[in-house]
Amino acid sequence: MTDNSTRIGNATAEQLQNIVKTAFEEAPTYYANGFINGLGMADAYIVLQTNDQSVAVVNMSLSMAKTMAANLLVMVQNFEQQTGHKVPTLDELQQRS
Repeated sequence: MTDNSTRIGNATAEQLQNIVKTAFEEAPTYYANGFINGLGMADAYIVLQTNDQSVAVVNMSLSMAKTMAANLLVMVQNFEQQTGHKVPTLDELQQRS
């Protein structure tokens, strides 16, 4: 498990790793191969889907959504640089079909 999380307050890397470990042990885990996202009045939501079936809804502030999007992009870019393989977007995969 690789930790590419944003530092929260004064949390150390070890504390963040413990948070991630506990989350994998105690929190529900979902797999998603699709999603629907949208905006409320002052927040954002993501409906996670597996094979076109909705499995979870995640609500968050717009600041959280923007930070998460930026962190996910950096994480995937790092993976692409380390492996030399470009990860296609879902739109790119659909165009190949």
